Amino acid sequence: MSRHETIDIRQVRVGLFVTLDLPWLKHPFPTNSFKIRHEHQLEVLRRLGMATVRFDPDRSDCAPLEQAAAEVAAVSEPPEVSEQELAVIREKQERLERLQEHRESVIRCEKKLLEAAATMKQLNREIFHRPQETLRAAVDLVEQMAGAMLGQRDISIHSLNDKIGGEDVYFHSLNVSVLSMMLGKELELPDTSIKLLGLGALFHDLGKTKVPDKVLRKVGSLTVAEKRFLEQHPLYGEEMAGRLGMPHRVLDIIRHHHECSDGTGYPDRQSGDGIAELSRIVAVVNTFDNLCNPVNPDRALTPYEAISTMFARLRAKFDPVVLTTFIKYLGVYPPGTIVRLRNDLWGIVVSVNTRSPTKPQVLVYDPEVPKTEAVILNTDDDPDLIIGKTFRPTQIPSDVYDYLSPRKRVVYYPDETSPRSEGAGP
Repeated sequence: MSRHETIDIRQVRVGLFVTLDLPWLKHPFPTNSFKIRHEHQLEVLRRLGMATVRFDPDRSDCAPLEQAAAEVAAVSEPPEVSEQELAVIREKQERLERLQEHRESVIRCEKKLLEAAATMKQLNREIFHRPQETLRAAVDLVEQMAGAMLGQRDISIHSLNDKIGGEDVYFHSLNVSVLSMMLGKELELPDTSIKLLGLGALFHDLGKTKVPDKVLRKVGSLTVAEKRFLEQHPLYGEEMAGRLGMPHRVLDIIRHHHECSDGTGYPDRQSGDGIAELSRIVAVVNTFDNLCNPVNPDRALTPYEAISTMFARLRAKFDPVVLTTFIKYLGVYPPGTIVRLRNDLWGIVVSVNTRSPTKPQVLVYDPEVPKTEAVILNTDDDPDLIIGKTFRPTQIPSDVYDYLSPRKRVVYYPDETSPRSEGAGP
């Protein structure tokens, strides 16, 4: 636990880690707690009109100035905050407004996701009893999700609450469909191809309905026989979807979404360009979601770990252009990733900076700021805002966990009304 001591404002010097007892909007600094790294910050701090400030000896590089030295240092202080600093404070107010817009858009997306999950549940119930109606409903669902992204220059993908529906099997299909269409747009595919991509991704695991639950839900390692049985699901799915009259390119996705560029996939051991483009896209997204949300939750990787694993260890299995584009869009630190900045701030990634994948937007933990007004920092704006390390939710302090509210399960959905802005907010 950090300890704080109160000192005269005139004793403050470069190297001290300070906490300001001011409302966040009353000063131009990104957070209420920070280390003073240069003289300009010191000058700004002395102009805020505070008589005292708290500092943390354990996180400071030096001791405060002695009183005599402080008397010399604190001369000719300008009485007012500069226009530049006022502009920063105004920008912070705008950032709060954008944060409120972000929260409202998340609520909209959660509502849409619940509706989509309910539709998926209905589709699975009626797919063989009312095949034509089911196919039309699936096309309508894909059209709805595609409409949230195809008309926008930028697509805002939110990571949503893992407890809102409890329908994990449907969330996987929706995740793969949404992210596949997003990736298809980033690859500049025609709208018709993107919609076929979404439909194929929605039904990519259709054949698993013929695989016993004791195999699908098995937490431990599969036997050789069970593994072979499971690897038949793309063939089962293709046959079932063919009877429903699904388009040829959709059937190809269902059959080949487990094929690998290096020829180690199944069921046909296809490789390289021998795998259709739409199937190569779904292969990347399906792997990502399976790594983040496996049958055994104890084996779940964070989004950051999943991306890292795919790039470092599994790269040969994927189309290099598709994988690189996917990483560029989701970012090195995808939404939902818990991070700690090098200035010791905890945070959770809420939005991706496609121009600079290592510099996302992060909602930060600051006990001096109410959770409802939590600050979102654009790490591309300040060289001090560098991500130092990522963490799993179980690895962070309980107060940080309660504040950031990380998701146990990663669920993504597109926002149809609030595209990403030019990088200043969510």
